[in-house]
Amino acid sequence: MAQISEFPVDSHLRVFHAPRVLTPEEKKRVEEDLSAFVASWSAEKRPVTGAFEIVHDQFLVIAADETMVPLTGCAKDAMTRKVRNISAELGVDLVHGPPICFRDGDRIRAVGRDEFGKLVEDGTVTSETMVFDNTICAVGPYREGKWEVPAKDCWHGRAYSL
Repeated sequence: MAQISEFPVDSHLRVFHAPRVLTPEEKKRVEEDLSAFVASWSAEKRPVTGAFEIVHDQFLVIAADETMVPLTGCAKDAMTRKVRNISAELGVDLVHGPPICFRDGDRIRAVGRDEFGKLVEDGTVTSETMVFDNTICAVGPYREGKWEVPAKDCWHGRAYSL
């Protein structure tokens, strides 16, 4: 199977996240389902070269190398539909979970925008808090470490005046 680390920097990337760490059984199920999906992924009846990673047992990172086959809207929809189906099977929302993920000590928290704002106000979250920018959409920034950054270096810093 292809590896995201081998893809060109402008390859399409999508990050999905769980509101909590996946259990070993859930992780195994996700790996099985996504392996089968990536192996049969297509765009306009042409095979897509795709790959995925489960990071920190909480994030699903899925990428497509568009060098040979551009990713169509239908192919992107198929990916999201697959993740929705996995979510339904596991009972863990991987698509519509809380929008903000950040490090809180040794754990990763996923919270809504209002709660994140309150954490900023009370000083729990600072400009140096490591946040996950799940809005990145290309392999380059992901590989360059721009996915997990201090809040001040991401949209979080602008949105919450950090």
